[in-house]
Amino acid sequence: MPPLQLWAHRVRGLWPCVGWLTLMAGSGSAALAQPADPTALKWAFTLSAPLPAPGTQADTAPDANLPRATPWSALLDAAQQQAAANRVADANVGAAQALEQQARAMAWMPRVELSGSRSTQKQTYNGMDSRTPASALTLSTTLPLWRAAERASVNAQEALTEQSRWQARAQRTTVARELSQAYVAAAEAAEQGRLAEAQLALLESQLHINERRLQAGVGTVLDRLETLTRIDDVRANIREWRMRAATQRLTVARLSGDADARTAAGLSAQPIPLPDQLPPLPEALSLAVQVNPQWQDAQAGIAAARATSAARDAEAWQPTLDAVASASRTRQTQRFEGLTERQNVSTQAVGVQFNWPLFSGGYHQGRVQESVALLTRAQAQSDHIEAEIQTRLRDAYQRLNQAQAVITAQQAVARTATATHEAVHKAFVAGLRTNLDLLNAQQQIYTARQNLVAARITALSAHLDILALLDRLDPTHAAQLSPQHDPQAITAPTPRARAPRTCVAGTPRPRAPTTAPARPCASARSVPRA
Repeated sequence: MPPLQLWAHRVRGLWPCVGWLTLMAGSGSAALAQPADPTALKWAFTLSAPLPAPGTQADTAPDANLPRATPWSALLDAAQQQAAANRVADANVGAAQALEQQARAMAWMPRVELSGSRSTQKQTYNGMDSRTPASALTLSTTLPLWRAAERASVNAQEALTEQSRWQARAQRTTVARELSQAYVAAAEAAEQGRLAEAQLALLESQLHINERRLQAGVGTVLDRLETLTRIDDVRANIREWRMRAATQRLTVARLSGDADARTAAGLSAQPIPLPDQLPPLPEALSLAVQVNPQWQDAQAGIAAARATSAARDAEAWQPTLDAVASASRTRQTQRFEGLTERQNVSTQAVGVQFNWPLFSGGYHQGRVQESVALLTRAQAQSDHIEAEIQTRLRDAYQRLNQAQAVITAQQAVARTATATHEAVHKAFVAGLRTNLDLLNAQQQIYTARQNLVAARITALSAHLDILALLDRLDPTHAAQLSPQHDPQAITAPTPRARAPRTCVAGTPRPRAPTTAPARPCASARSVPRA
């Protein structure tokens, strides 16, 4: 190395320790020699240490004092009772059952009617008044003997009732999926906010160091401005994640009826254990069209349309035959010029009644054509729903596989970023890397961790979609997929106790606990020992 470059290299190695000597010298500024807040300085130095690797004990250990979040499974149970859409679907089932009962009565059950009347007739003949009070009571019954249209309508209404049940089931699955997606989205937002808060604490400590270095004459205004820019950006991210978490919690509260429901975080701690209950894709494709509520709804719709078409055809071309019976009693009293005449008449009748529509001006033919068109539509809708279910299922499996691959890749990225940060941190302490290099290394770690959380949420969301398509999204499965920690109680990381440091220049260099005396800086033997 040329002499000039060698001299410059040595001066650069001495300069950080010279700056620290200037900071600690008694001849310097009193404010620098005796900081107003030594705790804050210690806090800043502690947080400036290399970040722990993701998934380590220090980064992910749960806090036993955290308040327990509202269980996911409990929210699902509450949503089945509280969701307005579910109550509407249940009411539709009740209405369909009532219509089925009406159709059965019209097709098979006799009808018994009781009618009565009371009247007074007044007549005037040649100036003489006549009054005739009369009363009548009639009991009649009709028993359907042959009503093909009504009996076909019973089949149609049975199919409609079954369809309403599947619609209610599909609605419950939709509510469960919507609540579950909101729950995990709120957990993601809370976890991303926690990571951003931890990053903010680290940046604020770095800013404190920048200011101390600037006062000591070893830092620059540019270093301070770079850190401030990162702080403002992270604060904006924190506000955004908090808003997202609040929005998703409102959805959870609306569906579950629990305004105090809290979601769980800790999604960056360990990979979410996805239970091994998902069948292979080919099996899932064949299973979905058998158990999916929407597909079953479509099949019931086809059956209802076919039965309705048969009822309309019978109504247009087939006669009806009923057995009828009646009994009546009439009492009449006629008063004329002081004379009274009473009449009591009893009548009984038994027979059959026949009705055959011969011509209706095209009314019945139009109803038949309408029913045929509705049947065609129901079949087309069934085909569309089946194709949509298979497409959604393939997409969910693809997203799940891709997310799992991204999780593996991001875990490797996080480990590499952690190692890079440690190397850059050491180089920064030695004066070989800039403040911007250290900020970028820190950002790489948090970006990797944030991407890891996002990938885990993507995998979990795809898992939820698969369960919903297979009609398995219930509290039991939700309990197996539930995150573990409460995001609202997670704060910035607390400083960890550090062993004595040898040279504090710019940012501290951590050392393992040892009983040996601390070594002075390699470049300046006169530097006070930590």
